[in-house]
Amino acid sequence: MRKKLLISYIAIVIVTVIFSVGVSWSRVNVYLFNVYQNELASKTSMAVSMLETRMDNNDFDFQLFADDLSDVSENRVTIIARDGAVLADSDNDADEMENHAGRPEIVAAINGEPASSMRFSDTMKRYFYYYAKSVDTADGEVILRLSLPVTEIENIVYDMIMIIVIGVIIGAAVMILISYGITNLITQPINRLTEAAKKIAAGNYEEKIYISQKDQIGELAEAFNSMTFTLRKKIWELAQKNDEMKSILTSMSNGMAALDEDYRFVLYNDVFLDILKLPIENVTGKPFYEVIRNVSLFELFEQAVESREAFETEVTVKRNGESKVLKIASTPIRATERNGQIIGTLLILTDVTKIRKLENMRRDFVSNVTHELKTPLTSIKGFVDTLKNGAIEDADVAMRFLDIIDIEAERLSTLIQDILILSEIETMGGDKLVDKWQMSDIANEVVEILEPEIKEKDIKVIVRSQENLKSYECNRDRMKQLFINLIDNAVKYTDKGSVVVDITGNARVLAIEVSDTGIGIEKKHLSRIFERFYRVDKGRSRKMGGTGLGLSICKHIVELYNGDIEIESEVGKGTTIRIRLPY
Repeated sequence: MRKKLLISYIAIVIVTVIFSVGVSWSRVNVYLFNVYQNELASKTSMAVSMLETRMDNNDFDFQLFADDLSDVSENRVTIIARDGAVLADSDNDADEMENHAGRPEIVAAINGEPASSMRFSDTMKRYFYYYAKSVDTADGEVILRLSLPVTEIENIVYDMIMIIVIGVIIGAAVMILISYGITNLITQPINRLTEAAKKIAAGNYEEKIYISQKDQIGELAEAFNSMTFTLRKKIWELAQKNDEMKSILTSMSNGMAALDEDYRFVLYNDVFLDILKLPIENVTGKPFYEVIRNVSLFELFEQAVESREAFETEVTVKRNGESKVLKIASTPIRATERNGQIIGTLLILTDVTKIRKLENMRRDFVSNVTHELKTPLTSIKGFVDTLKNGAIEDADVAMRFLDIIDIEAERLSTLIQDILILSEIETMGGDKLVDKWQMSDIANEVVEILEPEIKEKDIKVIVRSQENLKSYECNRDRMKQLFINLIDNAVKYTDKGSVVVDITGNARVLAIEVSDTGIGIEKKHLSRIFERFYRVDKGRSRKMGGTGLGLSICKHIVELYNGDIEIESEVGKGTTIRIRLPY
């Protein structure tokens, strides 16, 4: 801008100088010609008087008069007869000069009108300014003409113009310097505004302009500062809203994505990408058919978007051999400022795999509980009916039937107790009544409780504990239940050999390992061994009084303490269950 202003100022100065010189040249030229015309007219009038006076002498000589008058007036003097013949000339030989009858000033003078003219002199080979006047003499009318070389006028005019030009150039230089200063004064705050605008464009919204001027530039600076403040405020508000939106999206447990009218992603959360296991980090602006490569999902999403109304469905997809049940819901996005015009689609993606598994588990649980309760109840009811129908009269038969009823009732009690324990553990957020206990003490207490069964099987149960093992903070009864289920199972399915309980650990983890030399478990059953009511051999398990909930209870107790449990077994060689509980 400063360059443009300077060029503009210089152009104005140049135009002004040219115009001033042109006007000055014209005015001075006209003025000098007027001055010389008046001067020549005055000199000519005086010369006419002198000529009229001298011609009274009989010895009058025109050439001598012309020479004398030229010396006095410092002008060229020419005397011409009425017929145009040159009688005398102060600068040339009159006899050699051509007839002047056709000269404009001579013609005008013959007609009685004093006249002047400027033209090129063929005799003198340069421009002259002429003034002629008619004089009546005794010998007849003659024309007295005075002339002045134009070069003299031009030299004077040139000198004056040079003075004017030099003055104008000096003035122009001063004006350019002043213009430069004014330009800087004007452009400096504008440059500062420009630099500040660039910094703001680069993201520095804290930039401010300090200008003391009170003119329009000062007002512009104030408006600029006000704009930056408003901009900072708006950006802060947008950042706050953006953070709130991100927090909401991040906090959502469901996957969410918004698509525009061109089916491009406008908004989404990480849960959406995580549920679909999409490797793309940023899908904003990308068409959903480039992002969703699963055919079934693609068709459902397309159907949801094109339906232009609320849509909901479920689909099962497989990822890396794992099945997932996804619930897809969509609703059109309507613009409130466009009379409800649909501008996009909102997709909600929910992973309901766990919910469906829980529902299936609940159904299986109810079915299993019903089956487990039905069997002993049927036996009890059948034997009671038999007793009522006369078997009670036979003491031996009645006693045997009562023993069976007692066994089935005990089995029912155990089943109900295990179900209640399992339900209690599942609904707990954390265990209560905790204290620090040595696991070896709890394990030895359980061995004493199970001593009758151990002696009956004629096997050894050995509890080994690492020295100086750190106490574990837990509910004693809960851990007691854990050891009862583990050791009792090991004893039941071990006909000979031993059951070993190893308790070890370090500063971070307590490790419990229960191994036996029993019948073992086939590998195909190991993945489901901790499921409720799952039995490897249902007939043998029921015969031994098992409810099918023991290992499931163990797993839930371990998970209650954020631990993990695993099983290793081989048919005919025995089974080992390992538990790791973090301190």
